Amino acid sequence: MAEYDPEDYEDIGEPAGPSVRRLYWRAIKTLLIALGIQTIAGLSPSMIESYYSRKLYLYIPWLLARLNVLAGFSLSEIFFLLLIGVFLLWGGWSALKAFRGQTPLLDSLKAIFLYAIWTASILFVVFKLMWGLNYQRLPIAEGAAFDDRYAKTEELNEIGMEITNGIRTSFSMIPANNPFAGAENSAAAVTLAAGQERLKVIEIARVIDHSFQSLDLFNDFDGWEFAPPKTLWSSPLIRLLGIRSFYLPFTGEVSVREGLSPQDLPFAIARGKAYQRGFAREDEANFVAYLVCINSVDPMVRYSGYIQGAKVLEVLERSGIGKYQENLGEVPRRHISQRQSGADGMIGSFTASLVDQLFNLHLRVNRVVQGAKSADGDVDLIVAFYLTYKKTPTSQFPGGSVRD
Repeated sequence: MAEYDPEDYEDIGEPAGPSVRRLYWRAIKTLLIALGIQTIAGLSPSMIESYYSRKLYLYIPWLLARLNVLAGFSLSEIFFLLLIGVFLLWGGWSALKAFRGQTPLLDSLKAIFLYAIWTASILFVVFKLMWGLNYQRLPIAEGAAFDDRYAKTEELNEIGMEITNGIRTSFSMIPANNPFAGAENSAAAVTLAAGQERLKVIEIARVIDHSFQSLDLFNDFDGWEFAPPKTLWSSPLIRLLGIRSFYLPFTGEVSVREGLSPQDLPFAIARGKAYQRGFAREDEANFVAYLVCINSVDPMVRYSGYIQGAKVLEVLERSGIGKYQENLGEVPRRHISQRQSGADGMIGSFTASLVDQLFNLHLRVNRVVQGAKSADGDVDLIVAFYLTYKKTPTSQFPGGSVRD
């Protein structure tokens, strides 16, 4: 005789489906699985680095790239639309049942909440396996054997001068037909038309891929193909959220917001491509994007990288080591000041702040102790890189040259 289990039976009149209690335990068990995977991975970063980040993981974006090539639109947008649409339809259906008196309102709200938790738990497990374990990989500074020491004042000054010269030189080499031509007296950033921008994104992405291939630090990616970045039709909404670009592991896509200024677009693409290649931490993604950009054969891409690297100059200036920005010229100084500009307007500021808080929570859940503040750690990585590979201001980067 079978043992009676109350959870296998539902109250008369209730719709068929799992009970609230069972749904709750499913969510808890799924979440524990994800946290268990994360804990085990964190015990051996070198194992994750060797067997997951450098081998197994690379097959995931490589396979997804085959699907992305077939779609001329952003699969990331479709993913979010489906996810949001399913919950809106199901939530509306539950609300209608509650309005008709078929189900108590409180029970409907509990079911909606628990289904959301359960879905998030499932997605978190898939996220960890498809990309999230890269948070537990070996730090790039340790893997690349960067010098772990305090820099001398004269060394920091040399780094500041190198970045300053990089900004001035790359800006002066931008072709005459670039949007910046004759822009010395222009107060507004120039943007491209939507159709032109999509073509420009593809072109810049190819240049950045070439930079990845030219640097010895990233030769693990030789022979691997990744999906090209795509612009978003929902760019006005993305702008309100304060997002420039992002990588979605479930689709393998780098998505870029339309309307980015010419000095922001290359770095935004490079940063997304760093995520795509498994550099999950914010400081490392910023550092990789900086390094890839300044080693580009395209002066516009180099300029974009150096503009982002100007945060090093700001730190050095606050430390009293030197004054670098005063000799850059009006346009580069304006671009540096605009670098951190986010969403416009009161609504945009509110939504961007909310997204920042959610992203900070996401990073802490993935064991990034500093949360969103870790994005400023690229300053230390840039300095450590220069100390390791740039013994003099005119020496070459490993596997590539800034002056190509």
